[in-house]
Order: sequence, then C-alpha cells, then structure tokens
Amino acid sequence: MNNKHPKIQKQHRLSQVYLKKFGYLQDDVWMISVIKLGSKITENVKILEFTTEENIFDLPFGNIEEKRLFETLSGKIENQYNKLINNIENQNRLIPKDKDLLNHFVPNLLCRTTHFRRFINSLIENQESRKYLFDEITMFKGADSRIDIEVLIDISPPETRVNLITGILMNHLVYVFRHLKKIILKSPADYGWLTSDNPVYIDLQNDNGWLIPIEAEIYFPLSKKYCLFLFNENSKLNSNPLRKLKTDIVNTIDFNTFDTVAPKIARNLDKYLIFSERYEPSPIF
Repeated sequence: MNNKHPKIQKQHRLSQVYLKKFGYLQDDVWMISVIKLGSKITENVKILEFTTEENIFDLPFGNIEEKRLFETLSGKIENQYNKLINNIENQNRLIPKDKDLLNHFVPNLLCRTTHFRRFINSLIENQESRKYLFDEITMFKGADSRIDIEVLIDISPPETRVNLITGILMNHLVYVFRHLKKIILKSPADYGWLTSDNPVYIDLQNDNGWLIPIEAEIYFPLSKKYCLFLFNENSKLNSNPLRKLKTDIVNTIDFNTFDTVAPKIARNLDKYLIFSERYEPSPIF
C-alpha cells in the first residue's frame, strides 16, 4: 500500500494549519479550546483529531490517487497559509499572491465544512434547485460541462454526489472570490477573533437566488488577530461602514465594531465554537 495514500485516511474538515492560529501547544501537542452547541462547559481537544472523518472527500471511482484529488489539492493550498499570515503580520497588507491564496483557501474550507456540504446536498436532492445549482456552477464553463455533471449525478448514488461536484463547485467559488474586495480587520488590543466549525459567514442580505449573490458580505476569521471581510463593490446594498475601510490593507477596528462583527461569526457555528484563548474545562454561561 502506498503510504502517501493509505486506504483509510482521516481527513480534516477544518485544516490543522488553520486551527493552529487559534490554538496552543501543550506538551508538544497542538490543542484548541471549544464549546459544543448545547453544552455549558468548555473542553480542550487535540487539533490532530478535531473535525476528522474517514475518507469523507474521496471520489467513488478511480485509483487511490484519483480518489484523493480534492484532499491532495486541499493540502497544497494549506501549505501556503502560514506564509499568508506572516505576510499580513509583517507587511500590514495583502499582496496579489496572498489575495489569490485567499481566493482558493476560503472556497476550499467552504467545500469541506459540514454545514455547506449539507446545504449543497439539499440542493442536489431537489430536482428544481438542482437545475439552478448546476446552472450557476457551470455558468463560466459552457454547456458541455453542465451536461457532464448532470449525467454523472443521475447515475451516481446519493451519498457520492456532493464529492462528485466539489471540484467544479470550488472552481466556481474561486472565480467569484476573485471579484470580491478584501479588507483585513485587526482586532482591538486584548481581544481576539473566535471561529467555529463553520468559519465562513456569508451574509446573504436576503438575496437567496445565488450561492454567493452580488449583495453578499462575507466574514472569515483568519487568526486570533485578523478577520477577512469581503464584498462586491457593485452591490446596491452598500451601507455597511466596513466597506469604507481601505481594501487590501490591515485596518485596526475599535471595540464597538469588533463587538458587532464577532457575534455574527460565533452564531454561524455548526456544532462547535472555537475560542481564541485557552480555557480550562469550566462553565462558560
């Protein structure tokens, strides 16, 4: 068996390199402090084991390397994340290469999280919404691409369908993200951004006609210190004061602004809220 591609592989919904930006070392083991939805007590968990499932992103056909195409792609994207955060820290801005990494990293995480995959699966299961989904994710690919995925989905078992379209779905999202303005929000002193097992918060602003409509505003905590804010400059709903901040630049925000954004991110959790500090297991509310 190829050790690089074992038959059974634990795959992370949230990448370890991302989680470490909110974690801490304990006896040479990376940990994070979390609280599970419905629980009142925090817990500390190993990043190595958090949000892992066996072979969850594997394709249902091909040799082992072909089955693992999405997981391999994810690894290549993750490998650049530390450099991205270091660049932001040292340069206080986003260079073109960093922006392109974000255009891939955020869609990649979206395509891995339980909440988004569950949503995509619900669209596939309904014949009418499936049509609109396929129209959207192939709009820049042409008719042949649309026909290919329709045929593939029709002959495939339901449990494999999300994985079958993940590649083309992510490519579409990358295209969309390349057209979004990017602002880095730096948390005020003595405060840190939370994240969750559903870290990409998409405020649709009541426009539910697209996966990411032109009116959408997106928040994504990059680390304890930095949060990414994205928007389309051509949207009509443009009253959000964050849009007036400098794009591609680190903007330090005050506590009132932080206190407006942070709860939106926290409420977006699926099952787990992830803290920016270490907490000993204790009641939180």
